[in-house]
Amino acid sequence: MGLSYLEGTCPKCGEKTREQSNTWAYGSPIRFCPRCKQEYLDKRWREVAIDGFDPKSTSPGYYLKAFLFLVAVTVISGGWLYYTTHYKNYYSTLVVTVVIIGAIGAVACLGLSIWIGLGFAAKSNAKYLEESKRRLRDVEYIRKLQAYGYVIPSEYLVGIGNSSDEMQES
Repeated sequence: MGLSYLEGTCPKCGEKTREQSNTWAYGSPIRFCPRCKQEYLDKRWREVAIDGFDPKSTSPGYYLKAFLFLVAVTVISGGWLYYTTHYKNYYSTLVVTVVIIGAIGAVACLGLSIWIGLGFAAKSNAKYLEESKRRLRDVEYIRKLQAYGYVIPSEYLVGIGNSSDEMQES
């Protein structure tokens, strides 16, 4: 799916950050501040091999419900707009705005529902899962995640030199 941006603040130095991300912020939650160069945890990012996928990224029904809601809002607002302009000789810019935004939102939600339903989201999610699994092959990365409180699934602790129990306790 498309790219978006996450804005935040570095907890170490207070620098405002703006990072490009995928729609659901799948990626490493360990971030680096461009100003102070220190590492920090940003829980908005999902390490999908551990955290799983955002349920909205796998459910066409979620966006179909949003589509239907927005269509209803748009039709009701459009009806009100028609009534006020034709019978009362005025219109509200707020109602015009609701009609426009409702229509755009409905089209976007329908597009997302179709995109997920046709399996394109599953292809993207498979790519994000593979990237996540690749990161979890790095022992140092696993240790950093554990230091931040992540519980690492045992399948990623196999063959890294320490037993699962030792890794989880460290």
